[in-house]
Amino acid sequence: RINPYRIVIVLRLIILCFFFRFRILTPASDAYALWLISVICEVWFGLSWILDQFPKWNPIERETYLDRLSMRFEREGEPNRLGPVDVFVSTVDPLKEPPIITANTVLSILSVDYPVDKVSCYVSDDGASMLLFDSLAETAEFARRWVPFCKKHNIEPRAPEF
Repeated sequence: RINPYRIVIVLRLIILCFFFRFRILTPASDAYALWLISVICEVWFGLSWILDQFPKWNPIERETYLDRLSMRFEREGEPNRLGPVDVFVSTVDPLKEPPIITANTVLSILSVDYPVDKVSCYVSDDGASMLLFDSLAETAEFARRWVPFCKKHNIEPRAPEF
């Protein structure tokens, strides 16, 4: 498929080839060692750029099939076999990271479509902010009512954006 990003990559590659051709064919005779080091570095950076473009040229797009996941891990009459998930949220300064953002992150984790007994959310507040503590207490109280309501009425996304 031809798309604009691939066209830009090809144009940059052509320009890079012309640049290397110019640099190699016009050495600096009065500072040959410096010129040689410069060309080696430019070739190295050019090669690393080319290697960086390979995954972007043909990206992998993954898709999750929830019905297949349910068939594999959720069977009638058996306990759920999905593995437990621990999520850590770390915050330091309530001025740089407003408590509403941390609260929305925690609400997103608490409202994930996963067995409730298998999800654990840990919050590390290195700034020991009482404001964050109070907002997380309100978030937990809100999540007790909000998450069952969302599951009952199939509301997506379950966590509000700030």
